[in-house]
Amino acid sequence: MSVPLARRLAGPSFSLNVRYDQAWMTKRKEQASQVMTLGQTKVDFVADREVFDVKEGEILVSKRSPGRISDGFARCFSSVNGWQGVERRVREGNSDTDKKRQIMEKLEFIGISVTEHKAVKIAKFDQGFVACISGIVTVMNESADTMHPGTPLTFDVCTKYPIQHGIHSRKIRFHFRKALEGEKVVAKALSYSKKGSTVDILLHPQKYTL
Repeated sequence: MSVPLARRLAGPSFSLNVRYDQAWMTKRKEQASQVMTLGQTKVDFVADREVFDVKEGEILVSKRSPGRISDGFARCFSSVNGWQGVERRVREGNSDTDKKRQIMEKLEFIGISVTEHKAVKIAKFDQGFVACISGIVTVMNESADTMHPGTPLTFDVCTKYPIQHGIHSRKIRFHFRKALEGEKVVAKALSYSKKGSTVDILLHPQKYTL
């Protein structure tokens, strides 16, 4: 059963123009030879370019890299399909925690996508690509927990395929969950939400650690 994303709440927000990380997407699609699973979900599916598409309301991240980008635009994406660089002993192990840790330590949270971006073989920057980095947004609660107003949230890699309408059935993306002690907080829940339903959240303009 697919679940549609609810209309966003009205409220102040701050958004930026960003760029899609075309180079990283191409590398993952063309060199996806590292078979890895999270739970029962395979991460190595890249046969359809649609798994790299960005949909409205998805979490956007960027790959950490030294130095500054010459044009000043953050390079963003919303999926981990075909992820490269996980150590073989971890990739073939049974611990989802270790696998996600090696992925997450290479990522920086950017915000929530305001516009969609279609992943194509040749980059088209005229699509327009915008990220909300601060403000009130409505997203899907794809965590295993019920969220309550005021709950501090971090982001993590999903271990199950998406339930949201319009998302490729084999895309592995990111989701919000309750932040634990020592984890980076990127948002706060504003409404009550059970697993699989929508939740209103406030994106923090500055991240902090519990």
